[in-house]
Amino acid sequence: MEQSLLSLVRSAIKHGYLPCNWHKTKEQIIETYNGNLSLITICVEAEGAWFHEELDNEKYVYDQNCKCYIREENSIIIFTSRYDCYYAHKDYVNNYYQFNGNHYTLEGLADNDLVVMVDDTIARQEDVYYWDADDGYHFEPEPGTLSDEEDEDNENDFDIWEYHDGPCPPDYRVTSNDPGIGFEIEKGGNPAFCGRFTKERLYDKTGCVMEEDGTVDWELKTPIYPLFSQDIEHLWLPEIEEAINATNHENAGGHIHLSKYPKTGAQLFDFCRPYFPLFMAMYPKRLETDYCIGKTESKLKLDADKHQAIKIWHDRIELRFPAKVHNMKAILFRLKFCRLMIEREYNNILSVTLAAFDPDTRLGALVAEVYAGKESMLLNRLIEVTRKYFNTVLDNEKDVHSLLHNLKKKKQCA
Repeated sequence: MEQSLLSLVRSAIKHGYLPCNWHKTKEQIIETYNGNLSLITICVEAEGAWFHEELDNEKYVYDQNCKCYIREENSIIIFTSRYDCYYAHKDYVNNYYQFNGNHYTLEGLADNDLVVMVDDTIARQEDVYYWDADDGYHFEPEPGTLSDEEDEDNENDFDIWEYHDGPCPPDYRVTSNDPGIGFEIEKGGNPAFCGRFTKERLYDKTGCVMEEDGTVDWELKTPIYPLFSQDIEHLWLPEIEEAINATNHENAGGHIHLSKYPKTGAQLFDFCRPYFPLFMAMYPKRLETDYCIGKTESKLKLDADKHQAIKIWHDRIELRFPAKVHNMKAILFRLKFCRLMIEREYNNILSVTLAAFDPDTRLGALVAEVYAGKESMLLNRLIEVTRKYFNTVLDNEKDVHSLLHNLKKKKQCA
């Protein structure tokens, strides 16, 4: 019996579920859903099972309705607007509207330009017709209002350019001396032409290039936007929102190209270095893939590998580690983060780390939009990324140690 318990303890320590000094904490030991032993203070309970806050964070979510954690496999995402959503238990799926595998509240439907048809099905407003006769939406024009002739412009044959065969995206900056940002949005399923219906018209109207991609079904390359222009979130990205919200692919990523004249790519890498560990810690799974290889910063600089997490070009850097773009909210978060990174209010990894968990800072307020309630998980990821790729040990810093302690107390109080 003692030997079996000793084996469980050793296994839990080996896999990170128990800290090496667990016996000194005097905290309750519990068994997680997968049989590992762990401390109750670093776990959450979901539907009668325990999950490690960080190692099992993809196995549970927070149910906004019941104000408790539930298993991720039993959850559905509910959209309440274009950019806002929450999790709910799938047992209550019939309480929401469904369209293309997504679930919405009535407000969420309206904000995403979706309507309830006369037969109670859901459709895109741009694809249907409103009838005055019955005050409802139909797939056919109301008799006597439109010609029966087909509009050939509305036929979508899903034709896109081959990989790297499309035109070069335009530069929307007034001058190339302005900081610039461009996105590559990888997706699955049929291409979403954002109401333009052909790749040429999409390019003419938005400057975006839709191409095939070897690891996903298609990708959308945006123009080079002036990084600090409000037109990005108010005009240019809303024009392509259908593509941003399109079906995701399991291999998809959301590459970001950044430039800041007169810095070279190598100089910009060093300039942004303090923010990289935090940004990379938000997408740890990507760093383990063959198409986004995590490397030490010295190897990132020396290697010219196309598939490394950060590719250094002569005039810019390409951040390949951000994961798939789920929706507009996700891409706007990355845009705001890049703006703060280029503004560079903090000039070392430690100061960025401390600011990221201080809600009174601009960086901390932004991080809290996504990681409120999961600060400890993100901080532990950040510490690991910093140690593994940037040769910096944050655990030994007194301020970081205090921050970990305070976040732990905050969670216990919650």
